[in-house]
Amino acid sequence: MSEQKKVLLLGDSRRMGYEPFVRAELEGRAEVFGPKENGRWAGYTLNSLRFWLDEFPKPDVVHWNCGLWDLGDDYHIGRPFSLPEEYESAVERTVIVLQKLFPGVKIVFATTMPTTDPDTAGIRAYNDIIRKVADRHGISVDDLFATMHDKMATYDSGDHLHLNDEGNAIVARQVAGAIEECL
Repeated sequence: MSEQKKVLLLGDSRRMGYEPFVRAELEGRAEVFGPKENGRWAGYTLNSLRFWLDEFPKPDVVHWNCGLWDLGDDYHIGRPFSLPEEYESAVERTVIVLQKLFPGVKIVFATTMPTTDPDTAGIRAYNDIIRKVADRHGISVDDLFATMHDKMATYDSGDHLHLNDEGNAIVARQVAGAIEECL
């Protein structure tokens, strides 16, 4: 029997919600791991890689999902936490760092899922940034936004942001499928 492929899931608390479901979906085919910590915004995840990566084996595939924190105007100053150019820079540098540390690693970017708020313009704009960086680097994009854009109200956990178990299972099947295309 050959050794199982190693899959690293990076992302925010939404990733933490679907991670156990992805692990179950890929059981017997891949070992799935991820930081115990919320990856928060793209720059935080990028910076934290140097601490987190020592905890895990060398990944064959990295599935990355950061963006909603970047869009937040948590201090109500009229701008997102990460300006578009800052977000693009963090996403691009994440690719560069992962490819430098793990030559040959397959990277999958996930688009940011919507919340229950019907105004998705900001999320769509930041998802366009993900697609632009992915195109530059030949990285596939797992379109979680498209999967959940009309389902968030149905699968909302009650906080207008996170998914309930049924929603996490739907997303996990898609994430597992995107990963399996790379294995």
